[in-house]
Amino acid sequence: MKITIIVLSVLLLATNVFWLYLTIDNGVTATYREQEFYEEQKTRVQLSKLLPEVSQALSKQQLVAIVEKQYGEESYDKDGCTWVGWLGFKFNLSGKLVFVSPSWSSSEKDPCYPVHE
Repeated sequence: MKITIIVLSVLLLATNVFWLYLTIDNGVTATYREQEFYEEQKTRVQLSKLLPEVSQALSKQQLVAIVEKQYGEESYDKDGCTWVGWLGFKFNLSGKLVFVSPSWSSSEKDPCYPVHE
């Protein structure tokens, strides 16, 4: 009887240690996941602001052709933006890129997602 109590106590302690380890591991994993998401968001914003600046020498047709080649998809126009894959491109009247939009609308002002009131 005494051996049974000792064995059960050791098993209970082992399972509690295991659950504690899983809880800590899940917390660390969630922290890394949040940091990765944060870094991806910041990278997207930086690239979205950089691309119009570095693409000024390209016409709309040239830029769309490059992106279509990279994505392997054809472009289409919607709400005043040209979409290829997951990206929307807003061009000014002279055909120069002024904004790059992701395929989802975020809280920032986005000309590819006009507010319909």
